[in-house]
Amino acid sequence: MRRRLGPVFLLATGLAGCNGMAGLGFASAQPDSPEWCEAARASVAAGGSGSQLFAIGRCHEIGVAGFPRDEKLYLSYYAESARWGAPQAAEALARLGRPVPANDLEAAAQDRAAARRRADALAAGASSPSPPGPPRDNPLPASSSIRSPLIGVPSFSFPTLGTTGP
Repeated sequence: MRRRLGPVFLLATGLAGCNGMAGLGFASAQPDSPEWCEAARASVAAGGSGSQLFAIGRCHEIGVAGFPRDEKLYLSYYAESARWGAPQAAEALARLGRPVPANDLEAAAQDRAAARRRADALAAGASSPSPPGPPRDNPLPASSSIRSPLIGVPSFSFPTLGTTGP
């Protein structure tokens, strides 16, 4: 039993390490190589950043295998990457004589993160059972000393139908 667990454990550990290969390949592969381009494509598919978008644009610009050389395509990748704040994409667009868009997507993401932090801080403060400081007396008495007035309603007696008066 003990001998079988060793290879199974190694296999499971090896397979678990494969989950992060796309990001690791992108960071460790030689730039402009087919491996680098494929790793960038996999990173973008998994929700990558502006630098991976730039890498895909670069692969289309130089025509790496599997990435057709298409000016519209690589310019759109560069523009999207620059909107996410990648300085390499802004430099590439400037080199190609194209306008560099503002990094509005990066700014919007930072604004959302700041709003989330503020909301979390407010929620943490609202869930506090008592305010900081020494305990305070309850300003309202336990039983109210103010009584509501009783409103008297005169009683009327109505004759019933079919009866004659007194």
